[in-house]
Amino acid sequence: MSRNDANPESRSKRMSFPITGPKDELSAKLADERTAPDRQYADEYSHLAELNSSLARVSRLLLNGGSLEQALDAMEESLGNPIAVFRSRDGEWRSGGLEATAAAQVAAFVGREAGTADASGFIGTGNGRRAYVHWIARRGDNPSAIALFEQDRSIAALDLQILARLSAFFDLEMANIDAVREVEGKYLELFLQDWLAGKIVSERDWTVRAEVCGCEIKRAGRLYAALVGLPEAGGEAGDAKLAELSRLLRTGRRMPGRELLAAVYGGDLVLILSEKEEEGPESAETTTEAKLLELLGELRAELGAPAMRLFAGRPVAKPELLPASLSQAKRAKQVAEVCGLAGDVVPYDDLGVYALLYLIPGGEEREQFLRRYMAPLQQADRKGGGRLAETLEMFFRCNGNIKLTSERLYAHYNTIVYRLDKIQSILGVSLDDPEDRLQLQLSLKLGQLSPGSY
Repeated sequence: MSRNDANPESRSKRMSFPITGPKDELSAKLADERTAPDRQYADEYSHLAELNSSLARVSRLLLNGGSLEQALDAMEESLGNPIAVFRSRDGEWRSGGLEATAAAQVAAFVGREAGTADASGFIGTGNGRRAYVHWIARRGDNPSAIALFEQDRSIAALDLQILARLSAFFDLEMANIDAVREVEGKYLELFLQDWLAGKIVSERDWTVRAEVCGCEIKRAGRLYAALVGLPEAGGEAGDAKLAELSRLLRTGRRMPGRELLAAVYGGDLVLILSEKEEEGPESAETTTEAKLLELLGELRAELGAPAMRLFAGRPVAKPELLPASLSQAKRAKQVAEVCGLAGDVVPYDDLGVYALLYLIPGGEEREQFLRRYMAPLQQADRKGGGRLAETLEMFFRCNGNIKLTSERLYAHYNTIVYRLDKIQSILGVSLDDPEDRLQLQLSLKLGQLSPGSY
């Protein structure tokens, strides 16, 4: 063998294929097969380390007094996608990068499916995006869920593992939030009771106690009280329901600029609301009523009470004057219920002549006026006179239209004419005389405010 043949490089040049290639490829393949388990273990270890790091970071934040929002911001940074915690009834916490539209869609899903959804999974949030919803706890009537939103990158399997592990931490944090809320709620309830009872006598006193109790309403304008009217309220069961509604209103999500406080006082559910001073006194009445109508729609939907009404007092300039607004709200509620005033919202200023009649003190003159006009009709009705007082009231409500009065009372036209003639005969008045009609209308309204007093 020549010296050239002994050289491997010269032999490979004379042949059409590399004589060492197959051996190198086989060695690389075997090496890959041997190291594949090691790489898999390394990837799994890396994932596990990332999971533990995320959990440790969140737990440190929460244990060191960090808020739930701060923990969610930290998770958004780790996962590369926004994240939020929802409660079906009274809570929502989001990381800073979450879009409001996507959050609202998941919040609606959690509220709708809280009692029926059996498992966690993906839901669509619009624009081809989705969110993974993991149910945290199903205790009581207020289940909660944590959601990861596929906004900046695709959700990976590791993200779902992190979400499941994090749910336990967030469950504990929400239990802590509930405990704090309960304690704060008791102090706030005492503060509101004293406030409505007139035991807070200065704005400084109000400011100090409001800060201690975490009062949501800031002194940015005037304050006023409104009573919630619920047809089914009353009795021990009604009191318990009012207390529950008060708690829901204090913990519920309010629309921007729609802050309120709620408390049960004197057997009524009382709302305390604020009104900006810059709205001006000339438009204050219109603005207050419009705001109350908007608020009423929100509360009806939130509490599931379509028959709810609101009775409001006048706005006051200082917190210590709020009991006066509450007194007016009570008067509006009493007059509206006794006199059958219509309207979903009844401000005190809408009572008209009823507000004046309400202020007339009881006495001989008042009783004599009622005996002159109302007592004879009531006595005739008790003797079978034919619903004279009711007919007269409906006659005035229908603006003196006999045909409309007969339709409203489901009575024949001639029957109404007969009753009206009998009323004029008993009382010695003429319904064609404006002065007599005024006296009769005032006696009816005054009798409604003081039933059974004659």
